[in-house]
Amino acid sequence: MRHNNSPLPLSAPVAPLTVCVVAHTHWDREWYHGAARFRQRLVALIDALLDGGASPEAPFLLDGQAVTLRDYLVVRPERATALSVALRKGAIEAGPWFVLADTLIPCGEALVRNLEAGARVLAQLGPVLPPPIAYCPDTFGHPAALPLLATGFGLTTAIVWRGAGGPRHPLTDTFRWRGLDGSEVLVHHLPPDGYEFGSALPVEPAAAAARWATLCALFAARAHTGVVLLLNGADHHALQPDLPAALDALQVAAERSTGIDAPHATIKRTTLTAFAARLHEAVRAEMLPTVYGELRDSSGYTWTLGGTLATRAHQKRRNARLERLLLRDVEPWLVLAWLRATSVRNTAAQSDAPTAAHRATSSHAPVCARLTLAQLPALLHAAWETLLETHPHDTLCGCSTDAVARAMEVRQDSVATQAVGLRHAALEAALGHDPIAARTARPSLDGAPLTPIVLRNCCARPRSGLAELTLIDTVADVRVGPGSDRVAPSPLRAPAAPAALSGLIVQTLSARLRHLRRESPQHYPDNDLVRAHRVLAWVPAVPALGVRVLVTPEDLVADCPPAPSAVTTDREADGITLRNGHVLLRAGVQGLDITVGERTIRDACWLESQTDGGDSYTPSLRGTPIRLRCASVTARLNGPLRASVRMVWVLTPDRIDDGVRSDLASASEAVGAARRGARRGSVRAVMDLELDAESTVVRCVLRGVNRRRNHQLRLVWRTDVVGGHTVADAAFGPVGRFPIEAPFSSHEQAAPTMPMHRWCTTANEQRGVTVIGDGLAEVHASDGAVSLTVLRAIGELSRADLPERPGHAGWPVATPQSQAQGRFRARSALLLHGPLTSDTLALIRDAVDDTLLPLMGNTWRDLEVHALAAPDSRAIAGPALIGDAFEASAVTLARAGNALILRAVNLTDAAAYGAWYLPSDGPWLVTPCRLDEVPLAPTERCGRELTFPAGPRETITLHVAHAEP
Repeated sequence: MRHNNSPLPLSAPVAPLTVCVVAHTHWDREWYHGAARFRQRLVALIDALLDGGASPEAPFLLDGQAVTLRDYLVVRPERATALSVALRKGAIEAGPWFVLADTLIPCGEALVRNLEAGARVLAQLGPVLPPPIAYCPDTFGHPAALPLLATGFGLTTAIVWRGAGGPRHPLTDTFRWRGLDGSEVLVHHLPPDGYEFGSALPVEPAAAAARWATLCALFAARAHTGVVLLLNGADHHALQPDLPAALDALQVAAERSTGIDAPHATIKRTTLTAFAARLHEAVRAEMLPTVYGELRDSSGYTWTLGGTLATRAHQKRRNARLERLLLRDVEPWLVLAWLRATSVRNTAAQSDAPTAAHRATSSHAPVCARLTLAQLPALLHAAWETLLETHPHDTLCGCSTDAVARAMEVRQDSVATQAVGLRHAALEAALGHDPIAARTARPSLDGAPLTPIVLRNCCARPRSGLAELTLIDTVADVRVGPGSDRVAPSPLRAPAAPAALSGLIVQTLSARLRHLRRESPQHYPDNDLVRAHRVLAWVPAVPALGVRVLVTPEDLVADCPPAPSAVTTDREADGITLRNGHVLLRAGVQGLDITVGERTIRDACWLESQTDGGDSYTPSLRGTPIRLRCASVTARLNGPLRASVRMVWVLTPDRIDDGVRSDLASASEAVGAARRGARRGSVRAVMDLELDAESTVVRCVLRGVNRRRNHQLRLVWRTDVVGGHTVADAAFGPVGRFPIEAPFSSHEQAAPTMPMHRWCTTANEQRGVTVIGDGLAEVHASDGAVSLTVLRAIGELSRADLPERPGHAGWPVATPQSQAQGRFRARSALLLHGPLTSDTLALIRDAVDDTLLPLMGNTWRDLEVHALAAPDSRAIAGPALIGDAFEASAVTLARAGNALILRAVNLTDAAAYGAWYLPSDGPWLVTPCRLDEVPLAPTERCGRELTFPAGPRETITLHVAHAEP
């Protein structure tokens, strides 16, 4: 996409110039067409390259992603050998990414999985190395962690376009970019017209001379080293057929113009890898400027398109939930299964007698056809790759057609299904459960039938207290298949509270009937009608990243924390008050007040709507925000573990019309707005504000129905912080944020919003407030308020009439489904605390985990409890992270070999020591390594405590293998 901003000032020319021409295509896998339609063009493009269009002397860059290779081979598997040869010889370059993803919305570990998946695709085609370049030619900004990601995968160079070039950045095409941890990468910054600057080079001499004049002017203004990149290609462009002749014509034009005003230039066709090598050679003796932190500001240079953070917001929210599901509720259980298999294998080796538990965790079980550690890692990769296929920036950012958005939702459904299956299979292996044997036996211990409850702790610290459980009460057997019509239906039993937790403090939330199946690799499913009880319970301690099985009444009280102070609900004439000894909430139709200690925030939370006439790339806000009216306030949950108050918010068409007339300057504008339907329709939202026992967090569960078009709906939290600074969660740790101010010459208005992963903090020297979100990716922080964008209702992929960004950012296509009509859901929370310090960061970390990843558990009706007869076998621990400065980033299986990967991030700006605590003494072979698992230091033999030092904001990755006895 070509964008013309104001011309760059010229500086003294550099001499001489080496112009590295890289023929390429920029391949949006899906955008204004779906992936299958674009794949048709991709097959023709690669066939043409393999049939003689590319060679080591005339190479072609197949974009920076390997998914194009996989897409091609789905249709042309017979050409795998030819493609492999072309990649090995350097005739075609691809990678290092699996997909060219948005890099601000996905979490840091998702970006790591992206690079890992890209390496897997290339490895399947033989010993193929990708360009050692973090190639990011079109993403809408870049995270502060990109230098960390690049160096962590041996990528010495980054190529970027958007996000750099603003007033805070140097006016040069080459600079050093330093991450918050000190990682550094050499950056080549593309011209204002990006990767299209060298497309369609002319052959005719006069046209070549004119084109060279344009190129030379830009190179003279920006070239810092004398080595410049000219990308020849554009979106979905095949190889330019007359490129050799065009380069000859360009070389002649360059030689004829050489003189005082133009440098001598050598134009060379080359690979991206060779360009990076030349660039590094040229800067050895150069003093380059250094850029720090995020790249999110292209003001006055090119369009940043920051409005994509909230387009199709429900898909971004679900993406964040799926990332958490895979990272925190699937991968740790694979680790738990591996730890159990290692322990059982060593025990069996010492006894020379394989046990049933050994057989249950064995990597090879062909007879029973259970999923084991032989298949689970590959199936995990498949789930990640399905999710990564939704991460290309045009897809995840919502700036594609409705058909592409629908396809994304199908992939997200697939990821959710795969993740649940992987979680169950991994827990079966970790618990030593045999689903085949379980179908023939009733769970019992000492002759008494039992219904075990399995608690899961998705955090790297032990936790006890409040847990959210789903308990299953079997009501009736339901036959399925031939003959099921001849079986008399079982009588339904009357509803009853679950008896499984007698002895614990329990609060029932809901109960509903549903069908549930027992499944086994060698049995037809057993279908039951069950009553699923959602309950809260005050439970015993669950080990870090581990599970605890409650089997006997004694299990319920062992290690149980002291009973909490009950959460109370008081109904008063003017509203409802909730208390838990730490926080007091008063809610009425006039608003919500929150009191914590000496601090009280009046009118603390509300919803507001504002007209948005923009497109999928850029918001165009009109008028003043309209606050929804609180129609009713009722008490919902009454404790003792959770109390909640429900506030119903409404925005009606009549009230909207009043807002139109007051906001618009003239009657004609009001008529035009009405015709466009800018403020028609209603919004109804139900907000449940929850207070849990012993918690200082106020939780907000929001759901509603949107019938209004062309507007933004925001959840606003008022704060008592003025004159503070803003810090937001991002890839591999928090980053400080500042307002982006576009210069007067900019053709794009800077968006006041910013990306957010899980939380955003605003703090001054006296106090701070943190807002937590479950995947709402856009936040706006200002003095006295933090708002989250719940939805953007817009109906066009691109418009050309926006004052905030005149001109089309994409192809004009109607996208009615981006109007976000119908139901919406979101979760948020508020935490009041002191100034932002290292201790506060630890408090925020734990509060975020407790909010987004609470203790969870469910009935496991056929778990083989005889294997858990000993009480100490019912608490199975995973790795625990020790150190307030640290946050667990990844606990997963290593890519190659029989080992674990443990990754921790130092959240603070000071050096610190941390440790991983393993559930056994091992011994363990521990190797510090890069993100790509390449060793950084010699391997050490360790016991169960793995200590490590970390510099400020450093990410530490440990490869942990078991030393054979």
